[in-house]
Amino acid sequence: MKKSYAVVLVLAVVILVAMFRLGSVTLFDVDEAVFAEATKEMVESGDYITPTYNGEVRYDKPIFFYWLMALSYKTFGVNEFGARFPSATGAIVLTVALFYFIRHFSDVTKALYAALSMVASIYFFVYSRASVTDMVLTLFITLSLFSFYLSVRHNRRYIYGLYFFSALAFLTKGLVGIVFPFAITGIFLLVTNGPGGLKKAFSLKGILLFLIVGIPWYAVQFAIHGDEFFQQFFMKHHFKRYTDVISGHKGPIYYYVAALAIGMFPWVAFLPAGIRRAFKDKDPLHIFALIWFAFIFIFFSFATTKLPDYILSAIPAAAILISSGMKDPNILWNRCAWGGIAVISLLIAVASAVAPSYLARVGVGDTGWMIAAVVTALMMAALGVYAVLTARQAYIGMLCITLVFFTILVIKAFPMANQQLQGVLYRFSLYAKDKLPSDERIITYGINSPSIVYYSGHKVANVRGPDALQEYVKNKGGRLAIAKARDMDVLTSAGFTVLQTDNKYVLLERK
Repeated sequence: MKKSYAVVLVLAVVILVAMFRLGSVTLFDVDEAVFAEATKEMVESGDYITPTYNGEVRYDKPIFFYWLMALSYKTFGVNEFGARFPSATGAIVLTVALFYFIRHFSDVTKALYAALSMVASIYFFVYSRASVTDMVLTLFITLSLFSFYLSVRHNRRYIYGLYFFSALAFLTKGLVGIVFPFAITGIFLLVTNGPGGLKKAFSLKGILLFLIVGIPWYAVQFAIHGDEFFQQFFMKHHFKRYTDVISGHKGPIYYYVAALAIGMFPWVAFLPAGIRRAFKDKDPLHIFALIWFAFIFIFFSFATTKLPDYILSAIPAAAILISSGMKDPNILWNRCAWGGIAVISLLIAVASAVAPSYLARVGVGDTGWMIAAVVTALMMAALGVYAVLTARQAYIGMLCITLVFFTILVIKAFPMANQQLQGVLYRFSLYAKDKLPSDERIITYGINSPSIVYYSGHKVANVRGPDALQEYVKNKGGRLAIAKARDMDVLTSAGFTVLQTDNKYVLLERK
């Protein structure tokens, strides 16, 4: 395929995946809504230095993503599209950068395979459409590593990109923005050049550039908040998150094997062949991608707190290895990959066929779209069998099926899931927005749902336990409360009357 046609195809696919109906559903709790609300408070207050959520300082993440979202709000308005636009834009830039980077060191076909296998994955699909930091962080870490590789393989001047983009990554999610780029480059240089090669990553001007870009905001936060900032930002949200379980997010050491298998399906089937080729061919680009992927994968596998998005910054490296595996001339490895896709797709089809009966038990009635999921999974399985029997590649066919499946998710599954998870809270929030004075807080009992703050326009009082509820009502009042339906009796005993309820949440009023 000609380079111009390949670029157009990549752009068309990534824009479809990242942008199609981007603002069509309300924000999901917890992470999407909390970032959107914190940025909303930033824009309303005019304080672009210290993020707040629910009127309190939020130390969880650095400032840069809030700035990007604030700029998006100024451009598109304070809405779902504006909240998600930075991630979608980052995803598009990341895809184009990956394509041109591989094209520079290899051929158009491999660049196309890498870009499309990354874009047509659940990992990319979800996080390119979410108002969270992960896609932007992945972009900056990727650009920093690309800059380094270009500096040692093409032109020394690219070394400044390593420091500049790692500084932006540091401003986006903290220490991983330093640890990942410099640890990966250091290991690569040790493997390929020995200890003496480490000097290739050193640049005094680069260090100065990093300090100019990455340090001022942290210095201001230390000046304003002192030790509290250090304890909350670095100790709790960095070191304790790695060594302890935060917010119940834990998992076994093989957690990311399952996450990768699901998040990169079906293309992950070609990853083993790509890893094999990296060891066999010793191509510097493949070795670099393997070190990049392995370091992040192993680093988070040993972390105590685990979430699927943690290894997102390893996905571009995985895509490079996958593209190598897709071009592996070994027929046996290729047939094994397609056979694996066929088997897993068939299992997905069976699971999708029986899922509606289980979903109905938890109150999910709109499951008609699952028929389309069954059909697309069966088509994947059939395509896998065809590729095994004929030894022909069917990548474009698999891409088309995957895109059809994503379209079904956007049009049917996402709205259904959004209604199931957020619909009631959204209605309760709009009721509170209409009924309460602007300075009155909503009581939220035993729930953490930032979407209430975002859509109601009111601060909330998070109350836990009957005694704390009684004390709050006695001292501060409070007319409206939102709680889980199971806690209804606790609030009615405190003088609240039920206004609306479903099988999960309840809205109450106290006169």
